[in-house]
Amino acid sequence: MYDSITFMTQKITLLLKEDNVKFAKKMAKKKGQSVSKIFDDYLDLLKRIDEQSSKEQLHPWVKEFGGMVNTGKNEDIKSIYNINE
Repeated sequence: MYDSITFMTQKITLLLKEDNVKFAKKMAKKKGQSVSKIFDDYLDLLKRIDEQSSKEQLHPWVKEFGGMVNTGKNEDIKSIYNINE
């Protein structure tokens, strides 16, 4: 996947709990990857999740009408759709 693409990289220092460092090293060894690659892949995943959740934002009209919907259950429709006021 990375053979034909050149990425700019930058070194950073992280302060992590000791058990997380051990786990990261264990996972890297298990996957045959570096700890840096494991973290980089994880951050890519978080970016995709964040981008997807941004795309799923509701139109303001839907947010406004959300409180008018009766689902027949005792639940808050705004909390179901993560509507923050």
